[in-house]
Amino acid sequence: MVLKLSFSTLGCPRWDLHKIVRSAVEMGYEGIELRGLLEDLDITRRPEFTTELGKTKKLLADYGVSVSGISISARFGVVDPGEKRRQFDEARRNMILAADLNASVVRIYGGRIPSGYTVETIMPIIVQNLREIGDEAEYYGVTLALETHDDWIDTSLCTRLMKKVDHRRIRILWDLHHPYRMMGEKPEETYRNIAHYTVSIHVKDSVVEDGRIKYVLLGEGDVPIREMLEMLVKGGYRGYAIVEWEKRWEPELLEPEMALPQYAQKMREWLSTM
Repeated sequence: MVLKLSFSTLGCPRWDLHKIVRSAVEMGYEGIELRGLLEDLDITRRPEFTTELGKTKKLLADYGVSVSGISISARFGVVDPGEKRRQFDEARRNMILAADLNASVVRIYGGRIPSGYTVETIMPIIVQNLREIGDEAEYYGVTLALETHDDWIDTSLCTRLMKKVDHRRIRILWDLHHPYRMMGEKPEETYRNIAHYTVSIHVKDSVVEDGRIKYVLLGEGDVPIREMLEMLVKGGYRGYAIVEWEKRWEPELLEPEMALPQYAQKMREWLSTM
């Protein structure tokens, strides 16, 4: 298959690491994206990724499961020096871990534009911040992927940012859902803007009911995911397709035992024809 499949641990907040890894194999996934484990969102605080890291690496190797990336909360559109230090510290901890796990991508955020700032006035600040953390990413051999999220969903803005940053370790995670659903961007517009910078993608489908977004099984919503995947495949993207089922944030969503296998099966079906 042209793309490797992965799922975010955001989708299974009650599973321990053994169940996550075992289930990945059973459901037909090649990788997992680490975004929290059990009660902890910051995995660098957990024994599985500190004192017991050796056991974790053996577990992954025994099952043949890769870590497609680590998704973190660090954001870089920040002004306050103390806040900047905290964001850099979080990124640094996770870059070290990613390098140890042979995970090439760490997802980051631009975040919300701070009060009193505009896109134009925050731009030179976030550019400088990203260049600085990009230099550290170079040292660790990982790529930081800024997600199409928060105030950076408009992909024309994302491409402006990437051109200004101009750093090979700063790239884009294209959440296939957000630019279409939140901004009304057509897939070909988004692709044209950011495909060149895309090193990772998040996959989720939805409908809008009573003015609210409702996440649904793949193909049961109206987000043109298949069209976007086809564009990416034809354009040469060969990274992971990562299912981001937001169960941690929305407990009422279907259980991972139902959603994650369905997403894998549907993507395999679609990708087999591309």
